[in-house]
Amino acid sequence: MNVTSTDAENLVQFKRIVEGYLLSCVCIVGLIGNSLTCLSILLNRTRRSSPTDIFILGLSFTSIFVIAGFLLTHGIRFVFPAIGEQLHRYLFLRIFPAHVTCILIQIYLTTAISIDRCLLICAWRTVSYRKWRTPNRIICLICGISIFAIIYCLPFWFEYIITDDDDIELSAIGAHPLFRILIRKYLYFVFIFLLPMSCITICTLSIVHTLYKLTKNRAKSHGNHYRRKKHSRQVNTLLLSIMIIFLTTQFPYFVYNVLYALQGPSLMENLRARQYLSINNLLSTINASTTFVLYALFGTKKPSNNPQSV
Repeated sequence: MNVTSTDAENLVQFKRIVEGYLLSCVCIVGLIGNSLTCLSILLNRTRRSSPTDIFILGLSFTSIFVIAGFLLTHGIRFVFPAIGEQLHRYLFLRIFPAHVTCILIQIYLTTAISIDRCLLICAWRTVSYRKWRTPNRIICLICGISIFAIIYCLPFWFEYIITDDDDIELSAIGAHPLFRILIRKYLYFVFIFLLPMSCITICTLSIVHTLYKLTKNRAKSHGNHYRRKKHSRQVNTLLLSIMIIFLTTQFPYFVYNVLYALQGPSLMENLRARQYLSINNLLSTINASTTFVLYALFGTKKPSNNPQSV
């Protein structure tokens, strides 16, 4: 694709607005919000013993690194172009693999929370799951997700190199057909797109269906289960919010990565694709900066005397 100087200048201006000013503003808000959420949980003994709050802590903590990665590799680069490009080249090889790892942890933590809520609301053996669902086991689950993400993302540490001309290019490993086909295409499609998106979609539909049936029967339980109905409304709001925020912000990014897997680095020669990527980066930052609000507002206020049921 032939790129004129006007097109290139328009692209720079577009990136400066979207990935520079807008993304940086969202990052600052997200860093403050997620940090406050982590502190509020860590400083509260009751919340530290709640499995749901432990999930929120893990998600918010991971989101801090996701947001920081976007700010360092995109926000500063386009807000301060004089030092941004040089800083970007210096940080890219050090931050990009870790950033991808944190994004993967974030995706699977969201998936784990959706499965957790589905088991709490829809499973036949809910009581047994509540007994199994201890804080220590949730911590082990989060650690397991983190270890999986670290192992999965190890090849990305060897994908790019800095050339003698200070340009970022694919390394011999990153350009190898096996890497492009296996890591960037098939494994990505299964572990980053198909598996988490399917789980979140199925769990969300199951929960909505269950809550709908409970709502139809609310007249029968009006006098006896007010607290359960109140929590059901909270969970319903939570899941609808998760579905809207996560799918709206992440699905376009998944589509881009599938296209990148099919076409390879040549996709970046298309100006529309580069603009689309800029918007996706902003959407991912919004997801990382707002998800903590949804969980903090709707996911931890179940009125119960049993902390393990939270």
